[in-house]
Amino acid sequence: MVDVPVVSVVMPVAKVRTYLEEALQSVLRQSLAGVEVILVDDDPATPGLAQLVAAVGDARARVVPCQGRGISDALNTGFAAARGEFLCRCDADDLFPPDRLAEQVRFLRERPEFGAVCGSMWAMTTKGKFVADMNGTYQTEEITDELRRGVTRSSLCTWAMRAQVYRTVGGFRKYFVTAEDIDLQLRIGERSRVWYEARMAYHYRLHDTSTTHSQPSAQRAFFDATARSFQAQRFAQGRDDLDRGQPPEPPAASTAPRDSSATTQNLLLGASWEKHRSGHKRAAMRLGLQACLARPGNFAAWRSLGALTLKRAAAKPPGAPPPRSESNPN
Repeated sequence: MVDVPVVSVVMPVAKVRTYLEEALQSVLRQSLAGVEVILVDDDPATPGLAQLVAAVGDARARVVPCQGRGISDALNTGFAAARGEFLCRCDADDLFPPDRLAEQVRFLRERPEFGAVCGSMWAMTTKGKFVADMNGTYQTEEITDELRRGVTRSSLCTWAMRAQVYRTVGGFRKYFVTAEDIDLQLRIGERSRVWYEARMAYHYRLHDTSTTHSQPSAQRAFFDATARSFQAQRFAQGRDDLDRGQPPEPPAASTAPRDSSATTQNLLLGASWEKHRSGHKRAAMRLGLQACLARPGNFAAWRSLGALTLKRAAAKPPGAPPPRSESNPN
């Protein structure tokens, strides 16, 4: 274990651990020295986490038991154990690009007026193949005002924040069984300046057993909307219904989980039209076809591909860069 870690990365670990070692190694192999990884055991009924981490053979990684239940408790447990000056989150099935932490720490040290920095995110298949750049249309800029309007442009897993900023806002709120990251981003934006760097910071794996896809859609939509509603209340009244102990009752968790292939298809369709708008017709067609093959029975995807075929691509601006590579960066 490093004596004084620069960055603490918290990794909540639930029942599904298929990709855990790969996720852990992507953090331990960061080019930045002074990284610790805190794996929070959120499912002690599933044995073997301590043994898996011990087999990795790196003292910078340690396991702590979750103090409570659910994702907010797991994250709060991990961040409470963190010793680093800066804090990050990595889910147990995703990946960090090799220089991500070095770049974000450099920015925060050079720009002390900012409490956090975030970046772009790729979606990938279960085998790590690139699917789509989920933030490809955004430019590098400050996003504090955006957050204060209730707009979030990237996952909390792309963020690096100062530990003091996290503690000032009070961490995650247990009420949020999902969208806990949206709630935290908005509250940080109310207290601190946040910068967005148009650089890849996270690789998000699409699979049906991920936390996102195992949560009912109605719950996700409800808590996402509630986080933004709470922010409006704080600006208007100084506190929200959760602060007052009167939060709305969440919907029953009865809706069927979403198929990750639907998410993959939607991401590919969005990326195909982005390529089309930027003047890259061939890349747009290739992504559109991949989208159709992700769920061949969805007629709407084929209709979108037909529209891409018939619609004239936008003219490329002078000096436009070539389309971003669609190969796996790892």
